[in-house]
Amino acid sequence: MPLRDISDLEKLKKINAALVNRVERAMDQQGNAFSLFQTAISLENRVRTRTEELHATLRRLERSNIDLVAAKETAELANLSKTRFLAAASHDVLQPLNAAHLSVSALAEVQTGEEGKKLVRQVERSLETMEDLLRTLLDISKLDAGVVQPEIGDVNLETLFSSLRSDFLPEAQKKGLSLKFRPVNVVVRSDRTLLRRILQNILSNALRYTRSGGVLVGTR
Repeated sequence: MPLRDISDLEKLKKINAALVNRVERAMDQQGNAFSLFQTAISLENRVRTRTEELHATLRRLERSNIDLVAAKETAELANLSKTRFLAAASHDVLQPLNAAHLSVSALAEVQTGEEGKKLVRQVERSLETMEDLLRTLLDISKLDAGVVQPEIGDVNLETLFSSLRSDFLPEAQKKGLSLKFRPVNVVVRSDRTLLRRILQNILSNALRYTRSGGVLVGTR
């Protein structure tokens, strides 16, 4: 074979190899593109599925919120009805306690033995504790129901303490306790009647459960 023919053959081989290489690269690129296309389709399907699940969850949450709001409104109405009932029936609620106080007082008059008198005093203390708790509950119910509206104004604590001292000193002396109020020159903004009621409850409990020594009242 002539040298020229051999040279042309080598050129043809190189050209053929280059063409084959180009075709293979093109096929690889097409394969990669198809793979990317399949991945995109899969991701789109997954996103669509997750979106539908999210919408379903949101709808369930909306229904739950509606149910919660309805339950809350029902509970508030029930609580308001209970509060209004307690506020309106305060006299009827306390009436049995008043009758019990009268019965215990009558029983105390006929008791001659020390043991019987001791039992009567225990019953009296129990009735007083129950009455204080009920009165506090009724006061709160009246406030919640709007039956009692706080009248906010200036309250001189020195004057209020002086009044409380006059009310509770005989009870303290009867139990052999001291009752002291620290000097105070303070004016606060509050409802005088309600504040007095709160302090009365505190002092009453303090004297009732203090066995010896005394009670000291002050402010900071």
